[in-house]
Amino acid sequence: MNIENNKIAIICITQNGKNLALKLQSELKEGQIYFVKKKSEDELQESSKGVIRIYEKLKDFVPTIFNKYRYIVFIMATGIVVRTIAPLIQSKFEDPAVIVTDERGTNVISLLSGHMGGANEMTLYISHLIGANPVITTATDVNNKSSLDMMAKKLNGYIENFRDNVLKVNSMIVNNKPVGLFLDGDYDVDTRGFKLLKRQDVDTIENIEAIVVVSDKENLNFKNKNIIKLVPKDIVLGVGCKRNIDSTHMKNSLKEFLHTNNIDINSIKAIGSIEVKQDEQAIIELAKYLNVPFNTFTVEEISKVDHLYGKSEWVKKNVGVYSVAEPCAHLLSEGNMIIEKQKYTGITFSAGRVNK
Repeated sequence: MNIENNKIAIICITQNGKNLALKLQSELKEGQIYFVKKKSEDELQESSKGVIRIYEKLKDFVPTIFNKYRYIVFIMATGIVVRTIAPLIQSKFEDPAVIVTDERGTNVISLLSGHMGGANEMTLYISHLIGANPVITTATDVNNKSSLDMMAKKLNGYIENFRDNVLKVNSMIVNNKPVGLFLDGDYDVDTRGFKLLKRQDVDTIENIEAIVVVSDKENLNFKNKNIIKLVPKDIVLGVGCKRNIDSTHMKNSLKEFLHTNNIDINSIKAIGSIEVKQDEQAIIELAKYLNVPFNTFTVEEISKVDHLYGKSEWVKKNVGVYSVAEPCAHLLSEGNMIIEKQKYTGITFSAGRVNK
């Protein structure tokens, strides 16, 4: 499991719990330990590197960090944890992953946000590290089946009416009702519990109340009314433009580009351009509009691949490379280009796909 850049809090309340927390921190190579305990005479001189001593009550301290960490590992009785976090819980789509283990590290329990928060995955990982018994109770997992929310998480995907559709599909899977699945591309997802379909099956199959279609296309061209569309974020855009281009024109041009090429706007993962455009307001605003990162590449980076695409002496004279949009899409997608450059007034777009 890759936990790089993830924020983990480890909370303990006993000396044995602190010892386990230090072991866990060492194994994870990550994690801030909070030792919640009042001072006693024999502990006045005690200190441990990487441990923050908390003298507040647990119920007063936990709310101060509950939404600041992606994972919170409690080393204590489950009942204490339940009473402590109960007033803080919002929803499976907002809460951090909460994991509980006893101070001997015998059992590790996925308590909250098992799927979306990643508590199930972290529970398995911690159990492996310390030789503990993982306790996971989510219905799809105990029945060895996949789930729509985990599929969406794997693909960083978008689903309209996410909550309702996830609850509907997961309930059907757990209750052994057929749910169709059509993968419109080479997507590596867990398909257990789904009925895999071919394109021609989607409109002809009967007695299936829900069909999940994984696709980055804007228009699926299906007649079936029971489709739930999962849009993976796998499209990257290379952008070139004249200086001080109008932001509204940029957005409208992108919409036309996406519609022309049948790309769902929710599939865009990142946009990129040459370094000299890092302060181009229209591109900055486009990235904010799409809620995706804006990456820039140096002349040296682009020059390594721009020979693969059409050359413009005007572009070379002005920015130092022969083209911008296609090389940037190439670099973002590691060479998996899907759409050559298309020009709009003062703007050029190109697209690549990130392999999942």
